[in-house]
Amino acid sequence: MDVPAPFLILVAIAVIGLIGLVLRWGMASDADRRKDYGLLREVAKVRSVEAARFVELELQKAGVRATTVPSEDGETYQVLVFPADEQLAIQTLLNT
Repeated sequence: MDVPAPFLILVAIAVIGLIGLVLRWGMASDADRRKDYGLLREVAKVRSVEAARFVELELQKAGVRATTVPSEDGETYQVLVFPADEQLAIQTLLNT
């Protein structure tokens, strides 16, 4: 049984289109994850690296591990901690 050439071309185009849709969906969901820091929670947003270092040192004195990342706006910095340390971090910063 011979399959007509136009039918094979249509199937090939459909397969390529399906692959393109899957890749587009996969790339879109990957872009959303780039802004995610996993388990880490923001406890402070500051305007300078020096301020972020000060916050990190205060948290370190209280036994809280913290890290700093640039915010999406490019002008501020986020200080992040693990969920288990979030309440202690907030209390520490409120009392500072």
